[in-house]
Amino acid sequence: MKLNLFLCALIFVTLSSCEKKEKYPYEPSDFRSEVNMTLKKLSKEKQLPVNDTIATNYLEKVCTKDELQKIILSKKPILRIIGYRALINRKDEKFFDILIRHLNDTAKVTWWYYDDAGGLFTISDLMIRKAQHILTQKQKNILIDSVLLKHPYLEVSDWMIQEINPNERYYSVIKSKCSVKTDRCGTQLGACYALSKFKKEQDLPFLHDIFNNLEEPCGYWVFRAIEINPQEVFFPILEKYFKENIKKKKQQSYNVLEYYCRSVASYRSGKSLKLLESLLDKSNYPDKWYFNDNEDYVFKAIHKYKAPIYDKLYNDLKPKMDDHIMKYLNRINYNEKTTWK
Repeated sequence: MKLNLFLCALIFVTLSSCEKKEKYPYEPSDFRSEVNMTLKKLSKEKQLPVNDTIATNYLEKVCTKDELQKIILSKKPILRIIGYRALINRKDEKFFDILIRHLNDTAKVTWWYYDDAGGLFTISDLMIRKAQHILTQKQKNILIDSVLLKHPYLEVSDWMIQEINPNERYYSVIKSKCSVKTDRCGTQLGACYALSKFKKEQDLPFLHDIFNNLEEPCGYWVFRAIEINPQEVFFPILEKYFKENIKKKKQQSYNVLEYYCRSVASYRSGKSLKLLESLLDKSNYPDKWYFNDNEDYVFKAIHKYKAPIYDKLYNDLKPKMDDHIMKYLNRINYNEKTTWK
């Protein structure tokens, strides 16, 4: 009997000790008074501003390393990201280990990434955005692997797959993202661009069906996907875009046509030359406002994808290019610069 009672007591104690601790246990009242008052004030904030506030800078100045790490475990999500931002600003060597441990922090706060633009982001996404510029490539690779294989729901995963080189470890994740249509067309089509980089014949019908229902303003991703893998099955999509968009609709102010020209030029064929020449015919446009830019786009495209079939067109256009175009002819576009590789 005594043995049974002892065993029951032992089991009870063991279960009690194994009880899951609260992941984010700390309240402002758990900190010393100098920190407590500031945390109380910050915990009432509904949004995270684009730049650190005076209160956040105060925490960075007065908190110990241990206190900042405790703030990152606060009950209030906004305090967790504020604490992490202060830790990064302090150049704490533990920032990466802490980041990896918090990738599953999916609580959301509103972050103003510009003075006039903001949105809802998970705490883990915001932590990554704060740390991204100080990561080594080795740390980036570890983070990419952790995010894509364990936390592919994070918004940063969409950005990562668009930039990294094709890797079979992530193929299934990327393919699954291509199948999900959201209210942000760039998310699905950005994943299709990533999938196109694998250049697998088995994916061509799948990608064709998605590209054939091209949505604006996300044509940019379709044309980049075709450019990187110019298969014959995609060329009718480019011809269709010329007939139904370029010839019939007013051109938008963003540079989608630049990527359209590049995707056409990547074929280096008689059909692609004919389509590029059609882009230089003013009568094919319902408005002429962007025509000069379009000449530039055609020239830059056939410069990038040089081929004997383009030589005459190249030589005809070159004298029309201004000094700025010629000076930066080989420079990549700003939105093509990468963070993750």
